[in-house]
Amino acid sequence: MTNREIKPTFQKMLLSGAVLLLLAGSLWGQAGTPAPFHDYVSYVAWMQSHHKAPFLSAALRKSGAVALEAANQTASSHAFLNIKVNQDRNPWAKAGIASAVDPSRPTNWVVMSNDFRENATRIFYHVSTDGGKTWTDDSLMGGADIFFLLSLPLTYQVNPAISFDDAGNSYLSALGANEIEDYTNNYLNLDSEVYEVQGFTHGTYSNVSPNVIDAQSCSGTFGAEFVCNGTLSQPLNATDANTGSPNAGTNYVYYSYFCNLSTSCTDGTATIPSFGSVILESHSPALGQPYSAPALVSGSLASAQFSDMVIDPSGTPHIFFDDYTNAPLINLWESTLTGGVWTVAKTPVAQFLYNGLGNPNWSFTDSGAAAPRCTIHGYTAYCSFSANQVNGGTLAATPSVYLASVNVQSGTSRITRVNNDPISDQKDHFFAAPATTPAGDVYVGWYDNRRDPSGANVEYFVGKSYDQGRNFLIQKAVSDVPFNPCNGLPGCGYFGDYTQLAAGSDGVVHAAWSDTRDGVSMQIWSQTVHF
Repeated sequence: MTNREIKPTFQKMLLSGAVLLLLAGSLWGQAGTPAPFHDYVSYVAWMQSHHKAPFLSAALRKSGAVALEAANQTASSHAFLNIKVNQDRNPWAKAGIASAVDPSRPTNWVVMSNDFRENATRIFYHVSTDGGKTWTDDSLMGGADIFFLLSLPLTYQVNPAISFDDAGNSYLSALGANEIEDYTNNYLNLDSEVYEVQGFTHGTYSNVSPNVIDAQSCSGTFGAEFVCNGTLSQPLNATDANTGSPNAGTNYVYYSYFCNLSTSCTDGTATIPSFGSVILESHSPALGQPYSAPALVSGSLASAQFSDMVIDPSGTPHIFFDDYTNAPLINLWESTLTGGVWTVAKTPVAQFLYNGLGNPNWSFTDSGAAAPRCTIHGYTAYCSFSANQVNGGTLAATPSVYLASVNVQSGTSRITRVNNDPISDQKDHFFAAPATTPAGDVYVGWYDNRRDPSGANVEYFVGKSYDQGRNFLIQKAVSDVPFNPCNGLPGCGYFGDYTQLAAGSDGVVHAAWSDTRDGVSMQIWSQTVHF
């Protein structure tokens, strides 16, 4: 991975940072891939022709013959089998999953995803009030950009995130953006916007208006200078749910900012170097309160991307992020908010190489596998990521999942390889996410193809550690069916950026993942983890 790849031009940032795959766009223009699709009918027609599968009947293939409908009914009737989360019955892909359990009502579990059912990707969220046995199907409010308000087709939402406070209020955030290409009037618009939508009643519904955190205009005419100072990407959010914390109820939204100018950019209180990328953060102290001006999280580091936050019992937030200044080496850093100022640690948590999946069976974007996904128990944060090499250790041809255990008070850390198959077995492990229970058990989930000799089919694995992330002696697939991720979208261009385990205050861990078990489409499946 070169520095040029990590710091793309502003137009590519929207596509690579947000991993936008508009079915109406032209991202599948490579040799051997289908032409772009302009509507639902042409997409379904291509899929039927290509896969010989009757999408619009009940006989969708599952491993070649078993009806998806029958499998779904069976799963719903048995708590120990996988359960389908999204409730629509169409073949549009669902990927890039966020997941959270209400700490005040652990039977309430919410799952969000990028969803292509309306052609341009939108975010849908799904609520279970019975621990994952049954689900709703709801769309998230779009952003405040005028084109979103007008429901223009070439607007999109990506990067879903959800968190809860200790009173059952949920916070849902996303990136809204445009890819408006008006050839008649020679006009192009690539606005980007980070926003939060308030949820209520233990996550069961959300507001009809967004809270705009940051918005960057980007428009102009073809062939002319663009008014496009910066591009936003990769937002997530976290809420202080520590009852008794001085910051209880504070919601934090954090994201990447790419400066597109030959001079420095400014946003809120932050100054961003020319053509640099940084992590910014904004927060609201309580339900319904305004958000602060964006502040710089990543300090002097100018190639920062991919961030995740944990909040310790004292109410102090910590953000972990990747920096690509010395690419292909990636440094994982911690930054802590103390006295109203974000301060980056003196040394990185880890230095690692991520060389990509390189699997000849796949071609989907996988840079998000290097992103840290984090959780916390007490004052120990746990961040998972995929890497080919960590801290100068063994260099492997394919990536493994690693877990950084960080004492956020002392700054000391430990790195553990999570998957226990041989490091030289040419198998892939990616899109990892951790969760911790109140008892201190550490779980990590990831996609894994170790049990397929061809390497094409993956399963969703979960590992469990009883010793604070030192060893994961228990690890096994929780998905009932192996599946090929390339069945989900024509051209195998997208399988999502991440998944997320969710642990409740009752100690129950829940997994949700993108799954192509029907042989033709990408849907969301789930499982309560019973070990």
